[in-house]
Amino acid sequence: MASASTDPTPGSDPAPGTDPARGSDPSRGHLLRGSAWMIAMRWATRALGLVSTVILARLLAPEDFGVVAMAMVVVGFLEVFTHTGVDLALIRDAGATREHYDTAWTLEILQAALLALALLAAAPLATRYFGDPRVLEVMQLLSLRAFIGGFENIGVVAFRRDLNFDREFWFGVFKKMSTVAITIAAAIAFRSYWALVIGLIGGRALDVAISFIMHPYRPRPTLARFGDIWGFSRWLLLARVANLLNRKLDEFVVGGQAGTTAMGNYFVASDIATAPAEEVVLPMTRGIFPVYSRLQNDRARLAESFFTVLRSTAYLCVALGLGVSAVAPHLVPLVLGAQWLDAIPLMQWLGVWGALMGMALALDPLLLATGRGALLASFKWIQLVVLAPALVYGGMVGGVVGVAAAKTLVMAATLPVFLFWAARAQALGARRVAGAVAPAALAGVVMYGAVLATADASTALPMWLRLLAEVGVGAIVYIAAVLAVWRVRGTPAGPERDVIEKLGRLLRGRG
Repeated sequence: MASASTDPTPGSDPAPGTDPARGSDPSRGHLLRGSAWMIAMRWATRALGLVSTVILARLLAPEDFGVVAMAMVVVGFLEVFTHTGVDLALIRDAGATREHYDTAWTLEILQAALLALALLAAAPLATRYFGDPRVLEVMQLLSLRAFIGGFENIGVVAFRRDLNFDREFWFGVFKKMSTVAITIAAAIAFRSYWALVIGLIGGRALDVAISFIMHPYRPRPTLARFGDIWGFSRWLLLARVANLLNRKLDEFVVGGQAGTTAMGNYFVASDIATAPAEEVVLPMTRGIFPVYSRLQNDRARLAESFFTVLRSTAYLCVALGLGVSAVAPHLVPLVLGAQWLDAIPLMQWLGVWGALMGMALALDPLLLATGRGALLASFKWIQLVVLAPALVYGGMVGGVVGVAAAKTLVMAATLPVFLFWAARAQALGARRVAGAVAPAALAGVVMYGAVLATADASTALPMWLRLLAEVGVGAIVYIAAVLAVWRVRGTPAGPERDVIEKLGRLLRGRG
């Protein structure tokens, strides 16, 4: 296998880090190892981000977060039109050459330039919509961040393509550390929303520098393989546009109706409530997609790998998402402070949404790796058609909390449709799909009830001790419920048995 640091000469066929054994079938160990590395990376970066959020919440006001959040809603919306997934096209294509990599890098720069221009053009419109003149300057400066980001070294895609997940881990961690350090330093110095802007721009510049330090590949401008890359990317682009709208349309509604303080509460509540589920599933998809791509011609092994991932995802997302929702009344004042109490009901709804969203995301790499991007895009757009009027109605009836509730209820109604639709398209079996997620859902309901009962029974305790009791009881009850359902089902093979066997080996080894 060629080294991931190889820098081929101009015009040669090998791509950076090309694996000559790419056609071989990866073992289950690749799937688990890749997922573990990507989850570790996401958790490490998320831990840094959460620490940063807690520190910044003490240094800045909700209004400061609200101003930048308004600008970032527009940035995120426009970004999706210029992020066409060229990295995934390179990973999926077993025959990608240097020309493919250089074309992808050139496209990234062109997309970044278009995004920067779009942000400059949209800044006055966004300012009028949100009714805050500060949004104008923030968006104008963030256009510089967008342009800088397009120059990131395309060679780092080889970390995932050749399953060098340890290198991908350190790349992600170093990038996050730089952003956090700059943002906190700026917050201490300025004590305003400008600290967040400085962190975003400075962090992106360091991201580009780190990419060239960690991988010696030196891309050159060309569009020679544009057709090859666009053939895959077009469906991914459509899916990402719809997915972005599904995820961020609620923030547009809140920002337009409720002002900066409510927007700040909503942004932070969403950030914390959905973090556990997002930090499990999103990194898993980064590690899983390269493995699925290698298994796309082995349908039996692909299905086996998918159900392993789906069951594990369901257990983790339900535990973490519903767990955050259940403990929100004590988590918010203890961690963020009394000025964030309005975020509690938002976090309770959005935690449930995060759990459901995590399970939905588990399907994305399967559909993309098997060439069913059109199916993925279709579902995302159908979901958006249902969500848009629901958010408007929720905001009219229940204000900011009504928006969060509407978003959650729409996901709860559409996720089963998506699961069974995808199961039929992939010939996976609807009953088997239901069996993969139902145990986690049942255990989650039992856990939620146990946490609420613990909260009612521990009112005399200090808040920190009540939170600790709720977390402890919830974890114990969830694990017990999972094992009980597993035994009722006859102890089939799956993540439950894998975990028990690994714990048994660990205990025997220590004994």
